[in-house]
Amino acid sequence: MNEPETIELVYDCDRPRLGSSLAGCFRPLARDAATDVWLTEHARPHGFWRTKLTEWASTMVSSYDAHGLLGSYPMHLLSERAWGDLLDGVHPGSLLDVGAGAGYVTEHARSHFDEIVCTETAHQLAKRLVARGFAVREIDLTVHSLARTFDVVCAFNVLDRTPAPLRLLRSLADHLRPGGTLLISIPLPISAHVHVRGGTAAPSERLPSLAPDFETAARELTERLLAPAGLTVRRLSRLPYLSRGDLYRPLYVLDSALWVCTTGTPPA
Repeated sequence: MNEPETIELVYDCDRPRLGSSLAGCFRPLARDAATDVWLTEHARPHGFWRTKLTEWASTMVSSYDAHGLLGSYPMHLLSERAWGDLLDGVHPGSLLDVGAGAGYVTEHARSHFDEIVCTETAHQLAKRLVARGFAVREIDLTVHSLARTFDVVCAFNVLDRTPAPLRLLRSLADHLRPGGTLLISIPLPISAHVHVRGGTAAPSERLPSLAPDFETAARELTERLLAPAGLTVRRLSRLPYLSRGDLYRPLYVLDSALWVCTTGTPPA
């Protein structure tokens, strides 16, 4: 495996290809020390037995539950510093992290919020969130509601892994207080599928982009997914979604778009 400093990570894009409106919202994040620390600790693939044991467990439960049970594939998306950058230094009161997984990303949000609530439908991942000290609700927000709102709602790499992304997006907005902030990340190009026991299945609702490149896909999702949902994009960023590797690849890197949105139309 390469040394962390030799691993190239992409944070910028060809801004004119986003279109004038979205290009004006693009603000790149930056590689930071916390990312390099994660790479130093985790840019080493799982060995033969961990890989095969995870594959075997995934034939009986979803891969998410298998990863939660075995502690496989630690991930990194946002450092504490990056959270602060996205929040413009503001300290909101409450965060709802939807599909929080094992809490690898949520952990770095602690210092920015007074209250964090997580949802997670995979039981073994929910147990890991509880072990980290987070308040967890094991519910699917496309079916149930928490009957309250939050200052910030986030769904990181969730809309491309749920059967009903359009319904989930409406639910995310419904759980946002007036004037609140919605953070959404989706790996591009889109490869939507749902993890089920023994493999994956196609979602029942389709995300509105098949574009093979970052800029076109980000523009299409902004225009065809977020705007029709009544969301206004305040910021777009690009960042790598990192996962520890295995026998097949030493490090997994997904190219994610991250939108910072609010509800309603922008001021004149």
